[in-house]
This record gives sequence, structure tokens and C-alpha cells, in this order.
Amino acid sequence: MAKASFDPSEDRFIRGIIKRKVNQLIGRAGFTLQDRESLEQELFARVLQSLPRFNPDVAHRNKFVTAVVERYVANMLRNKKAEKRDYRRITSLNVTIEITDEGPTELSQTIGDRELDARLGRERRSEQELNELALDMAEVMSTLPDAWQTMLELRKSRTMVDIAEVMGIPRTTLNDWMRRIRQRFEKAGMQDYLEW
Repeated sequence: MAKASFDPSEDRFIRGIIKRKVNQLIGRAGFTLQDRESLEQELFARVLQSLPRFNPDVAHRNKFVTAVVERYVANMLRNKKAEKRDYRRITSLNVTIEITDEGPTELSQTIGDRELDARLGRERRSEQELNELALDMAEVMSTLPDAWQTMLELRKSRTMVDIAEVMGIPRTTLNDWMRRIRQRFEKAGMQDYLEW
């Protein structure tokens, strides 16, 4: 295998074929004018990566470069049109759609918690689980001293700085209380629900 004895960035043929192929790509498979520079750089990088495999005994350099560019462009188009990445399937959530009984509505209004959870890869707790959790938390909280219960109630809507000011207690003391409350919840087997 021969090393390239020329500067590929100064080669008119390489620059020319890349520009022609990029011009052919613009407007296809979702590629736009804004993609021109990155497409040219991507193709040029591909040519540079392939040059060590060039063998002048097998073919002329221009034929080799042409094959590299054309194959890479074909693969780019195939990948862009693959079903899961198909640019034609991308739709704005603000489009109006017809729902049989409800009439026209925006697509975004039809997306519910189930779809959101599926996208984020999470599972919501059932109503029964949420009710049981609330009962378990209330039971553990009822065993806490009154001052701790007051702090937890305030913590639902205020910062620790605000609570320290309202209760007239140093923040370091409040942080210690929170640590001890966490320990009590962990002892009760509720560590999965501690996110404060």
C-alpha cells in the first residue's frame, strides 16, 4: 500500500467531488443548506480515513476517492431513511389533528402520562400504592416530635433558610433534624421515597 504523496486538502478533485455530492444531498433525506459545511467536513474526514487503504496498483486515486465518497453518501442516505430515524416521520406537536368526538385539537394535547413515562423510561405508582405510601408516611411522621413535624410541613413549600427564619432555629440544627428524620424513615423501610 502506498502512502498519499499529495496534500488531500489541496487536491481539486477531492474538493470537487465532495462539493458535488453535498450539493446532491441538500434537499434530500432532510439535509438542508445549514448542513452543507458539516457534510463537507464529514466526507473529507472519511476520505482522509480511507487514504491509507489506497493502493495505486489496484486503481487510480480518483476512482478510489470517488468510490469512498459515493459509498459513504449512500450509507448516510440509508441511515437517514432508516425507519427509526426517518426524518419524514418527525412531526411538530403543535399540528392540529382531528379527534372523532372532540373535533380538532393540537397533537401535544393528546400526549398523556403513559407516553411521557414511556419516553423517560419510568413507571408510575398505582393509586393504591400512592395511598399506601401516604398512610405509611403519615404513620412514621406521627411518631416524630412536634417541632420536626412543623419543619416537614414548612419544607413542602419553603427553603431551609426560610424555615430557619420562621422557626427561629439555626439551619445546622434543622439539617441535623433532617438527617435524623431520614434515619427514622430508613428504619421504617422507606428509603426509596426519601428525595429531599
